[in-house]
Amino acid sequence: MEFVINEWYLDWHRPDATPENQEKARRFFHWLQQSEHRIVVLRGSPFHQKLNDYRRDFHFDNMCKVYLKMFFSQIFENSERCRILETAPELPLHIELALQRPEIPPLTNFESDRYLFESAETTEHKIIVTTDTKLIRHFETILGLELIQADDFFSRHTIP
Repeated sequence: MEFVINEWYLDWHRPDATPENQEKARRFFHWLQQSEHRIVVLRGSPFHQKLNDYRRDFHFDNMCKVYLKMFFSQIFENSERCRILETAPELPLHIELALQRPEIPPLTNFESDRYLFESAETTEHKIIVTTDTKLIRHFETILGLELIQADDFFSRHTIP
């Protein structure tokens, strides 16, 4: 199965992340490394940019440096674990409309999350794993998409 993750995974490696989240990120890495699943990443997306930024900015923290280096070399650069999209596909109109800023409150703009939907659009099951509860709520009625909370994904796939 292919699926999309957003920046929670990278944020959970930061030196200032909670020890619990750092441990979850490491467990996810080991699970993905050993599973038959793979993530989909759009080249140049906020996820890709943050990966490069964190690899540079947090080189002073050994654990962060080691795990991001392992993620980059063993997941990101491994076509069996990560499919890299060079260009974003067009999104269906109903997703385009859902991404637009509404005319009435709450005036939440989801345009910055476009890359998640573009990446998911190229997968069979269109699964996005996120920690953004507002994003999940906003898209819960959109047919053909599954936005799932990271902890729920961990439970569903028995990530220890």
